[in-house]
Amino acid sequence: MASSKDLKMKDPVVDESATKFKDGYDEAKRETTDHYRALLRLYKARYEAVKARHVEEVEVERLEAKLEIIEKLEKVYDPVNEKERLRIELNIANERLAEVKVPSPDWAKLGEAWLWD
Repeated sequence: MASSKDLKMKDPVVDESATKFKDGYDEAKRETTDHYRALLRLYKARYEAVKARHVEEVEVERLEAKLEIIEKLEKVYDPVNEKERLRIELNIANERLAEVKVPSPDWAKLGEAWLWD
């Protein structure tokens, strides 16, 4: 027959270890989920900034191409007003481009260097 000492040891150990394992698993799952959600938020913010910067870069390139065409056509006729307007628009577009900041998280410090691969 089992002693009372054996019975006392079996029940608390089984209950406590099952609870500890489940709590540990749930905590690790929650921490992992929070970690990757934070990484996704960082990546999404960077992606949105890159998209905004791309829009501004396209605008700058468009205006530079127009100016280049007008400079080539200057020999045929004198489009001074159009050229001046485009230069002003180009300056404004360059200023907007300079305002767009793309965050660059240090993925290596965050332990996620694979995001750059």
